[in-house]
Amino acid sequence: MTTAVNNVRNNLWPVGVVLAATFVLAVMVAAGVFFAGWDLLGARELKPERRLTSKTLFDLVKLSFGVVARAGALVALVVAYRRQRVDEDGALREATRLHTERFTTAVSQLGSESAAVRLGGVARAGRARRTQR
Repeated sequence: MTTAVNNVRNNLWPVGVVLAATFVLAVMVAAGVFFAGWDLLGARELKPERRLTSKTLFDLVKLSFGVVARAGALVALVVAYRRQRVDEDGALREATRLHTERFTTAVSQLGSESAAVRLGGVARAGRARRTQR
């Protein structure tokens, strides 16, 4: 429940949805680049190979490691972005809480019987107002 409340407050989508959308977008961009390159190079067909050579197999292994590394980097990027947003929202909440505490203290001093305390409350309210900006 707390995560759902925080996501609504931070305007963040659920992480599963964001990761899925990011992967789909990455695949679409990769496919677009591939087909644009295919068309620009004028390739019309692939030559089928009956046997895999060690060079082709090694290239496939390198390609698979590259894909896994990029997927991990994509996940790390999404998680870092979300962490940054949550930290920024926490800092804003803390600043708002401090301002509210200062203003509440100043207002409580305005209701005092002593003129000196009331004057201090006016000064505090002025400082609280200046620090809000």
